[in-house]
Amino acid sequence: MSRFFRCSMVLFAVAIAILTNGCSSSHPPISVSVSPSSAQAIDQSQTVAMTATVTNDTTSKGVAWTLTGPGSLSSSTGLSVTYTSPTTVTSAQQATVKVTSLADQTKTASVQITVNPLPQIPFQSLNGGTVGTSYSQMIQLTGGTPPFQWSVYDGPILTGWQVGGAVPDGLTLNASTGAISGTPTGGGTWYFEATVTDAAGMTAVNGFLSIQVNSNVPAANPIPFLNQTLVPTAISPGSGAFALKVSGTGFVSGATVNFNGTPLTTTFADSEHLTALVPAAAIATAGTASVSVGNSGSSRSNVVYCQVAAPEAEVSFVNAPNSPLQVYGPSALAVADFNEDGKPDLVISANVRMDVMLGNGDGTFALSGGAAIPIPSPPYDDFPSPYVSPIATGDFNHSGHVGFAVGLFQNEAAAILFGKGDGTFTYSGTLANTQGQPTMSLTAADFNGDGNLDLAALNNINGGSPAVLLGYGHGAFNAVEQNIEITGPSSAAGDFNGDGKLDLAVIGANVLTGSSGVNILLGNGDGTFSQGATTKSGDFLTVADFNGDGKLDLAVCSSLNNTVTILLGDGTGNFAAAPGSPITVGLQPEAIVAGDFNNDGKLDLAIANLGDGTVTLLLGNGDGTFTTAAGSPYAVGKGPIGIAAADFNRDGKLDLAVANLTDGTVSILLQQ
Repeated sequence: MSRFFRCSMVLFAVAIAILTNGCSSSHPPISVSVSPSSAQAIDQSQTVAMTATVTNDTTSKGVAWTLTGPGSLSSSTGLSVTYTSPTTVTSAQQATVKVTSLADQTKTASVQITVNPLPQIPFQSLNGGTVGTSYSQMIQLTGGTPPFQWSVYDGPILTGWQVGGAVPDGLTLNASTGAISGTPTGGGTWYFEATVTDAAGMTAVNGFLSIQVNSNVPAANPIPFLNQTLVPTAISPGSGAFALKVSGTGFVSGATVNFNGTPLTTTFADSEHLTALVPAAAIATAGTASVSVGNSGSSRSNVVYCQVAAPEAEVSFVNAPNSPLQVYGPSALAVADFNEDGKPDLVISANVRMDVMLGNGDGTFALSGGAAIPIPSPPYDDFPSPYVSPIATGDFNHSGHVGFAVGLFQNEAAAILFGKGDGTFTYSGTLANTQGQPTMSLTAADFNGDGNLDLAALNNINGGSPAVLLGYGHGAFNAVEQNIEITGPSSAAGDFNGDGKLDLAVIGANVLTGSSGVNILLGNGDGTFSQGATTKSGDFLTVADFNGDGKLDLAVCSSLNNTVTILLGDGTGNFAAAPGSPITVGLQPEAIVAGDFNNDGKLDLAIANLGDGTVTLLLGNGDGTFTTAAGSPYAVGKGPIGIAAADFNRDGKLDLAVANLTDGTVSILLQQ
């Protein structure tokens, strides 16, 4: 064999060997990927599940997971793992989860994770605004993963659970940015609960937000306030035309007295006295007229009654046909004509709801709409059982229809409901903050004379009291800072010193001075009050002119002594006990109402006695003294705690409605 041939054969063999070896080791390269493949942003205490994919690994050795940064890895099953972010993160942190092929450790993939703190809406004070002035405010937010979704919680009003309120009229909340902006259209303070949800699905809530809007709207004529003092209080049917004298506060020239809603020819004497001519046709038949006063451009006053019926020698009561009414937990009641049919209706505080009972004109009643009205808690004080109690009726939104305010016993709030004139109601967009609890008394009147109804709330345990809340005709109120703090159960309004400004008579203890009793708070005409005289202690009171001298007096119950004391006013804000006072009544008198029950032109008193389940009727002698009516006391239900008077069967005689807390009834007592 030639040398050339041998060399050629050797080279051929080497080439074959190289080619063969090359084919046996030429596998595709290993690659690693991870899902999710893009960067992730999550909140603290959240997880991300990850899965690795390895291609071309014929050894099936799998992968290794490693973490750089905060958090932990768990639930590893080879190709999958779960990342859990740390539980406490105060600022954004970065973590990297890396997956490595065990067959070829040069092959890796990773996911970047940003860990954000949980979203929080911190406690904060939002800037106030002014009616007609552009407003812009961002709600502060910390933590969370953008983008965010903002809203004002407006949950169901069920079984007394909270609602979220609303931002002020004219403003809106930007759902993307959390900015509140717009131009306020009405004064008052709106309380609301802001809710934000971030991209990770985490939600933060703050129910302690509020915006106060100051009003610069020029004041209208004041809303008049009528005293329980008509002259005469009653007139016999068929007597012919007569002059009706009306007293109160807030009358202006051109004020009109309305008799059953019909305007009368009215003579203006001064801001506290009017005289109106009642035509003979208006008193031709027996009945009871509702008397109110209206100033031009303002809502009408509260209502007082004038009976059209002959005097009664004796007074006796019988239960109405469907009395007692079954009511769950009645604690207070009030009378108004909510459906404007000329028949008095009832609104009753019933545990966590309100029962509106529409009168049929014969002493029977039917529940308006067939259902009670649930009352919500405010977002800032959302105790789940906002037991309702004191009631103040009035037109709080200038609709021309009567609504009501009700105090929440376990929450620092009063709910405002607007009447629609048909016995149904709508809620105000916000609740009024009564500055303390439990709210025992609510008085509705125009304390600053601007043409809007205000509220005076009396709290019995804590908080500034009385809390005077100035209204703006939207159902929203701004609190007025007082230099007086009195905790107690009862209050009533009237001009006790004759200066044309509404005052308050408040039963309770003055926290600042330590004095206790009936505190006369003299109004300054702007919603603030100054401490006046302090006189006899008691629990509950009513205001009227009991001796006919044109000056307001007080009737004060003492639950401890089982008495009623008549305090005669001298027109300067001072009072003295009338002859014959105190007067013994039933056990634990808890509520009192004034009215001319025997139509003799002299005001009488009806007292609900909690301790013995009775009503005592005291007939006035016209000089501040009283005589217990024959047949009194009258048995009612167990635990009478509230009382109201009206002519429920339209016969010209005042009847009684009594709320009985213990047995859950309302007794309707009709005069025979």
